[in-house]
Amino acid sequence: MKFFGILFVLVLQVGLLLVVHSFYAQNPSQIDVFTTEQGLPYRDIKSITQDKNEFIWMGTAVGLLRYDGYNIKTYNSNKSNPLFIEKEHIMGGLDIDDATNELWYIANEELFKLNPLTDKAITYNKTHNIMGSVLFFLKNKDGSFWIVSDDYKTAKKGKAKQYLQKFNGDRFEIKYSILRGEVDYTRLISDSNSHILWSTSNGSLKFDPDGNLEAKFNLSSFKWFGTDLKFNISFYDSCNIHYYFPQKERGIHIFDEDNLTHKRILDKPIQFYNAIEDYQKHIWFSGLDELYRMSPEGEFTDYTVQLKARFKYSIIRDLFIDANKLLWVATDNGSFKIRIGDELFKPLFKSKNEGWGNTMRGIFEDKNGTIFAKCENNNTLLYKTLNGEVDTLQIQLDKVDLEAIQHTANFFVVDNKKEHVFTLGETLMKINLKDGSVKRYDEFRNYVTFKGQNPLIKLRDGKLFFGQSLSQLVLFDIENETSTLLFKDSEIEDDISNYMYFEESKIDSLIWIGTQNDGLLKVHLKGCLEKKFTTKTTPYISRNSIRSLEEDTDGSLWVGTYGGGLDHISADGNRVKTFTKSQQLPNNNVVGLLSDDANGLWISTYNGLSHFDKTTKIFQNYYTEDGLTHYEFNYASSFKDSRGHFYFGGMNGLNTFKPEDIFRESNPPKLRLLSASRYNNQNKSSFTEDYIKTKFTVLELSPYDQYFEINWTMPSYFQNQKNTYSTKLEGFEDRWFYQGNSASIRYNQLPAGDYILKIKGKDSQGIDSASMLSIPITVRQIFYKKWWFMALIFLTLAGIAYSIFRYRLQQALAMERLRTKISSDLHDDVGSLLSGLAMQTELMEINASETDKFKLQKIAGISRNAISQMRDLVWSIDSRRETIEDLLERMRELAEELLLPKDISFQMDSFSVKNPNKKLSAPTKQHIFLIYKEAITNILRHSDATHVTVTITNETKGSWLIIKDNGNKKECYTSTGLGLSNMTMRAVNLKGKLEFDKESGFEVKLFLPFTL
Repeated sequence: MKFFGILFVLVLQVGLLLVVHSFYAQNPSQIDVFTTEQGLPYRDIKSITQDKNEFIWMGTAVGLLRYDGYNIKTYNSNKSNPLFIEKEHIMGGLDIDDATNELWYIANEELFKLNPLTDKAITYNKTHNIMGSVLFFLKNKDGSFWIVSDDYKTAKKGKAKQYLQKFNGDRFEIKYSILRGEVDYTRLISDSNSHILWSTSNGSLKFDPDGNLEAKFNLSSFKWFGTDLKFNISFYDSCNIHYYFPQKERGIHIFDEDNLTHKRILDKPIQFYNAIEDYQKHIWFSGLDELYRMSPEGEFTDYTVQLKARFKYSIIRDLFIDANKLLWVATDNGSFKIRIGDELFKPLFKSKNEGWGNTMRGIFEDKNGTIFAKCENNNTLLYKTLNGEVDTLQIQLDKVDLEAIQHTANFFVVDNKKEHVFTLGETLMKINLKDGSVKRYDEFRNYVTFKGQNPLIKLRDGKLFFGQSLSQLVLFDIENETSTLLFKDSEIEDDISNYMYFEESKIDSLIWIGTQNDGLLKVHLKGCLEKKFTTKTTPYISRNSIRSLEEDTDGSLWVGTYGGGLDHISADGNRVKTFTKSQQLPNNNVVGLLSDDANGLWISTYNGLSHFDKTTKIFQNYYTEDGLTHYEFNYASSFKDSRGHFYFGGMNGLNTFKPEDIFRESNPPKLRLLSASRYNNQNKSSFTEDYIKTKFTVLELSPYDQYFEINWTMPSYFQNQKNTYSTKLEGFEDRWFYQGNSASIRYNQLPAGDYILKIKGKDSQGIDSASMLSIPITVRQIFYKKWWFMALIFLTLAGIAYSIFRYRLQQALAMERLRTKISSDLHDDVGSLLSGLAMQTELMEINASETDKFKLQKIAGISRNAISQMRDLVWSIDSRRETIEDLLERMRELAEELLLPKDISFQMDSFSVKNPNKKLSAPTKQHIFLIYKEAITNILRHSDATHVTVTITNETKGSWLIIKDNGNKKECYTSTGLGLSNMTMRAVNLKGKLEFDKESGFEVKLFLPFTL
């Protein structure tokens, strides 16, 4: 607003911008930034608010910005922009109508309301009874909307007024007015009871929720070019305490409205302009470029230095707290995002030095719950008691022994009573934790490597286990102070040495040993090396240099390597899976491992701390910006105390936390579906559906959609580049797929069917989303694979087949009728004529001469033969005689007609005929019969046989028709009529074969490729 510009000039003119003493916040790393480097299109942010979809809206001098955590939509006055708004110089007054989710804002001293569903803005002006320019907008605690308007541009000189107006749902009602002064200073705030305080140049006016004036306050005044101004910026907290920030006195003051008394609570020469209260009852105050936080106890913390260390800015424009309790600090160069809440990681033994400070190793706990740790660079043993006392245990050693401790003592193990601690210096030593006195066990001097790692553990049976090679592994009984070697020299083939870490297995009498260069050893306390894992064994580990070990509840082993990442060896030792930076492990140097009670593994590395979910296989990484004292952690510097606190030491102190506190630090974030886009290959076009504007039910895809893409967001804005997601497409995928920080997924040409895309997320702190997105997806079947199309095709084919069948049936019936007619006509007409001819010839033969008798007899024979041939032809084409039984009957008739008159007996064996009612086609019936007739005719003409046998036999693949006589052997058979060649031709037409046997009489064998 114009007020801020004038006020800024005022501050510059009076020269009151001073450097003040800062109270440093304990955890400055809880500050994130959003500037042009993170995609902000315009850096000068005037005001910030958040809608019901949890999207952030920012007002700038060049338009509105809507931010969903990934994408920014820009609304401005560029007419080519589909997100066009009439005026783009946003002055402030940015707020959301909770009932409609519409955005109210002031631009170029006009009031607008934007509907995000249509991206259209409504202008409120004099038609809505607004009295000139709009200077300030307020959404009251009760949800009502108020403005301050000014008719300075239209009123006569000296008559201009400012108006307090309330929106009644259609227009703005004037509730109060005052004469306008030389400047347009104005401000509206509401208290916890929805009363309105109007700060003006002539003082502060208090109104009830209906706009009735209740009181007038003159809080403070100051001179402005000779004019006495009474304008003061005020703020009410949730307890209705009235804070104000006077121009003259500066600092922060409290005004008691009942007693009309004043109290100064921050005596700083700073002019404050904004204030906001967070959920922990802290109040944040911003000056021109200063930011302070006041605790509920009244203690102030200065965040100014921390802000300026992140990026340069000149003015703090606005303060806003979002739905995830994140404080947004809008400036002229971007925005800060401050996580409000307790520190994720509490520092212990941290040095004030930047970079490397107190390098820590060897953490342990005594019987009183006091935490000890070795500060390597100072060579001291620091401790902190339960009541918070921090001090140093003075170890009673000479200079040489102290130097040995500095370079060799990395592991510390308390005794059974937790009153003494054992470590390895020049030898094994027992330190009294009360007075620092030391007992030395010089017999182990040769078992310690100077400047080596010298791992040391206490086993479940209370014995100490240490040593630097297989031949030096020692079991030390701390009660009776006796020791035994684990291995005998004769049992050691390769005396592997240079050990880094010991881990006792949950299986009795087994010890895991991580080495410097020889991989992982599995040693039995009976004195044998059971197994070895190296980069060359099967299975193999990623590196031979081991830094940390942690056995899991299922007997599997987690192995932290130097340079090879994290290895997981299965309980049976047959499988090894490696996790490295490519799987989001922060660094491949793993120096510390601790398991929590929620199936998680905490991993310290050379570049941050990580939580690994053993179920989902997802890493959640933490760095200095999350509150760690340093990004680099140390080997032999991880510990879990008796109260469930975890400790990881690094290059500057310890980081302590409880895992369950990390994950309940903030509200679970929400996932929101943004849009779906697809590309249709049939019409070569793209489609995008914005599900912020339209309600989502189901995503229906065409079979011609080449691909589709789903976009979502999780409006958890603190370090949102660390938000991670996993997806599973049910019906297509059988497991979850890790998507990293990508908030979109694409699928190409899914098969037709119904699917559900499930999406779950974690925010930057590893907190799971409140619920997962379940997106129903239906891919329509292509038309030629749909049931109705298949049924139509089936019916069409069935119709065609039926039509063909009907046509062929009609043709067959017509042929049958024709055959019947021809056979009837031949039998009745031609047969009668031939019979008459034969009879007439026989009558003429009675009275004829001998010469004519011979001729007439020949004519009569020809006629009778013609009658016989015609009868056979008529029988063969007669559709009424088409079964096998009809064929056999005709064959018997023919044999009787031809053979019996010649005194030739015959026998027909047809008992093997299986289906006498089987129909034969006319050609088949005709060929079989004529072959049979020719065979009988040949017997009559060329054989002296007295008996003929006709046999029909059926086989698997066909049948045989055999005609055999008992005549004498002939040299050669000749035939008139059809002849043997015609018989063979007919057999070929039947797709059978014909055989002749002349050894004993004459035998004709016809094979048919079907059964009779």
